[in-house]
Amino acid sequence: MARAIAAALVVLIHVAAKWFENYGHISAFDWQIANILDSAARLSVPWFFMLSGFLLFRRKPETFAAYIRRRFARVLGPFLVFSIMGVVAASTIGPKPASWNVLIDPTYYHLWFFYPLLLFYFLAYFITPVPTNPWLALGVCYVLIAVAGGGLEILGIGGLGVGSERNFAYVLYGLAGHYAGRVRADRRTGRICLLVLIGAVAALALITSNLSKASGFGNETHYAYVSIPVATASIAGFVWIRTLGLHLESVVPPAANSIIAWISSYSLAIYGFHAFILAVVWNNAGWSFLRLGALPGIWLLVASVGILSMAAAMVAATIDRRGVLFGTPSRQV
Repeated sequence: MARAIAAALVVLIHVAAKWFENYGHISAFDWQIANILDSAARLSVPWFFMLSGFLLFRRKPETFAAYIRRRFARVLGPFLVFSIMGVVAASTIGPKPASWNVLIDPTYYHLWFFYPLLLFYFLAYFITPVPTNPWLALGVCYVLIAVAGGGLEILGIGGLGVGSERNFAYVLYGLAGHYAGRVRADRRTGRICLLVLIGAVAALALITSNLSKASGFGNETHYAYVSIPVATASIAGFVWIRTLGLHLESVVPPAANSIIAWISSYSLAIYGFHAFILAVVWNNAGWSFLRLGALPGIWLLVASVGILSMAAAMVAATIDRRGVLFGTPSRQV
């Protein structure tokens, strides 16, 4: 369930950004709606790494060659394919990257995600999490994310010498996902984590609002996926959604669980396609959505882009039956 939600929230981030970046050109109400929704959706990218850690560290193929073939290749293939698509999209509909060297910059803005993901998948084979108290391990991961990811640097606490090592922070998110999966999933824990999640999102939205007013533009400084509010929301939200998911398994009909699992299996492909589809829709009808206002406009655009991205992923799956080109589920017999 978390993977399906994360895929939807990533679409929400990039849709809400269209209103967020129009600070001063749309009503204050519409901008605040975009700010709140964007703040709430920021945990989606860390969740992808946490989910990867939750799954990868549980069991790995015995040999490194088998691991590369079964795990790493399923991320490398989509990175290469979507990078080629990014070149085409950037050349035709824009925006163009700072550099066309794929080793330096992603060919399209959302493809940055694959760089730390590839690093994490490569390193994960060599990492064996220590069996320890999961809350202690989560606390250590949280502190290290704040330091290595630059969360403290964003708050003006410098001099630690590791403020730019953000790729390491995403590896830590993967470890956090492993340990979060070992936390006792009872309702009390879930409720506490939900309250922490709500508090972190509210703090992020308020800080961003005040910072934007002082700057005179939509200031995304604390939207960074390694900022302290986002790290707090991500870890607390992951524990909460896991406790919720385990509870819902016993009350939700099997058919509904099957649908959620089916959508989740296309999450990487949805991520790859959605930014291209959003660019086409926005270039042709962006101002029409803005005129609708944030409440109907954002949700309508999220639904449209989400459905079209899912459709594109399903079409891609008919071509990529092994699931190594677009990140779609394998259909190989």
